[in-house]
Amino acid sequence: MNNENYFIFNKETCLDYQGPELKSVNHFLKVLTRDKDKVFQGNSCQGNTTILFVLDERNDDNLKTEQYSIQFSDDLSEMRVVASDELGIIYGMLYVSEKFLGVDKFWFWNDCEPSIKTMVKINPVDILSGVAKIKFRGWFINDEVLISKWKYKNSNTIVWEMVFEALLRCNGNMVIPGTDIENPVYKNIASEMGLWITHHHAEPLGAQMFNRVYPNENASYIENETLFKKLWNDAIIEQQNDKVIWNIGFRGQGDRPFWIDDPTFDTDEKRGALISKIMRDQYEMIAEYERDPVCCVNLYGEITELYKKGLLELPEGVIKIWADSGYGKMVTRRQGSHNPRIPSIPSKHEKGPHGIYYHVTFYDLQASNHLSMLPNTTAFVNDELSQAFDNDVCEFLIVNCGNIRPHLYFLDFVSQLWNKGKMDSAEFLNGYVSQYYPSYTEEMIKYMNAYFDAIIQYGNFDDERAGEQFYHFTIRNLAKQWIVSQGNESAKNVYWATGKTDLKKQFDWFKNKVEGKLSIWESLLETVKALVGEASTVEQKRIHDQLLIQVQIHKNGCKALYSFTKAFEKFQTKEYLDAYLLLNDAMQEIKETMDIMEKPTYDKWQGYYDNDCLTNVSLTFYTLETVRRNLRMFGDGPTFYNWEKRYLTETRESSVMLLTNKTKQLMDDELINGLEGKSNYPN
Repeated sequence: MNNENYFIFNKETCLDYQGPELKSVNHFLKVLTRDKDKVFQGNSCQGNTTILFVLDERNDDNLKTEQYSIQFSDDLSEMRVVASDELGIIYGMLYVSEKFLGVDKFWFWNDCEPSIKTMVKINPVDILSGVAKIKFRGWFINDEVLISKWKYKNSNTIVWEMVFEALLRCNGNMVIPGTDIENPVYKNIASEMGLWITHHHAEPLGAQMFNRVYPNENASYIENETLFKKLWNDAIIEQQNDKVIWNIGFRGQGDRPFWIDDPTFDTDEKRGALISKIMRDQYEMIAEYERDPVCCVNLYGEITELYKKGLLELPEGVIKIWADSGYGKMVTRRQGSHNPRIPSIPSKHEKGPHGIYYHVTFYDLQASNHLSMLPNTTAFVNDELSQAFDNDVCEFLIVNCGNIRPHLYFLDFVSQLWNKGKMDSAEFLNGYVSQYYPSYTEEMIKYMNAYFDAIIQYGNFDDERAGEQFYHFTIRNLAKQWIVSQGNESAKNVYWATGKTDLKKQFDWFKNKVEGKLSIWESLLETVKALVGEASTVEQKRIHDQLLIQVQIHKNGCKALYSFTKAFEKFQTKEYLDAYLLLNDAMQEIKETMDIMEKPTYDKWQGYYDNDCLTNVSLTFYTLETVRRNLRMFGDGPTFYNWEKRYLTETRESSVMLLTNKTKQLMDDELINGLEGKSNYPN
């Protein structure tokens, strides 16, 4: 075929739009123009063509909601992309960007710039887009502490635009644009980019938190019903011109059950009755401003238990959203040591509509993943979500996506599930590594599988597998109890793992969990490091940023926790120098994690991890340093010269010197450096 048989897409191609003026469409016309200018950097001299985007609200082509069609003029001078609604035309624009210009859905987050070309020859075959399996599908930008502070090109606004662009490229249409945000800028950006807005389960109707607006009032609905309703009414008015899926319900301040702070509600019956009344009130308030509103309610944590007991009455047609455990299993989440594991899925023929709140990242102050991938496998996720879909849970799927970049693998996988319904997990892995690591496909398949094999199984159930917070929260909780009680009282904050037992057994429990996996993480780290080398190619940089850093985080955490537990053993037998040195080993492990987080392969990512305040790797380093300093009191105090004199001073000097010491005592790092150069100190 010669060029006359193709539609020519090149630098001269005109991008045009026909339809109502919409901010979202204008935005993505600019995105497509940006992408076109990236790809076509020279004239092709092949004549002028036009891509015309038509938003036909009369829907003369009988297109379904969000669907688009692509057709070509007989003379191949025009490609015509038609949709009947806002999102349909946006998806059409992004299809042209990805399919014909080669712009990856995660181009920004995975550093995938398209190849430069002079033109693209497009076979003029008509296209009709498919319809997603899930009606409402999107991301909950939750615990977004990294991206909320990180700036790209000195702008945080661009970061959020890149979040929402990636979501739309994944064929998402809905977002919870952040958590507990006073400034609605993120919500406004999302709305202006065409997305449906919905809300955090702790912020019904998208209203501000009660205690933030009324800090001097008691957050009791019984005492302050009028103030609560004012907050909700203000939120409805503020969002009445947006596309909103209204989240109704009631939890306490700080995302926990309201009855923790209001002991009046001391029975499940009282709790269920109040929540039912509030939901009716909220629904009626919305209906005053919007005809046939779309509403949802999160059956999350304790709410699931109330619903299963038949103690909640929901307004007709409200989407019931069932939540996973935080680790991907469709059961109620563990809260502290309370772990009822009530199935969080409707029965086969239970009246709908139904939806899902699913985590690929979680933050529970126990064992979850924030800086690293979901510790369960794609096969596991596939089984859980497919079973839910089989039970007609297809109306709504919101995915807790955290800070995007550490979770691209699972965000891609779940987006394919919400489009197709089911996936072959091995086929997905093969396709993913072939796309992003074509030079290292076999190695990356092997190492990705090895990553999931190395994960620690901390509980008896299949989803109870440890993210990186397992190491960091454990060290900090046990360290506090070690220092405060001098090892005599157990740490209640880890009863969820160890059960109610003494501190020594708690340390032993964690040591046994990490000991069997440590060599596996160490071996995997070395093999991935060898693959990355000096990170001289784009693919090696990507392996560094998307796999090596996560393996490093796990290996360091695992080894630090192991050394920490061994240090406690030495402390109990009063071998204080040994304990001191083991704590230093743990510190050096955590320091390696801090170093890799601070040294990105691209300048673009400088500062991305700076606000790591949840896993908080640097706080773990500080904690270990505090314990190390405390231990020196036992073995080297009060002169802080005994170890230096014994191990670093020549025998003839140490045995005869009349003064206690001749120079200032060494600080901890100086002492450690000196000891590491000697062979006569305990190992």
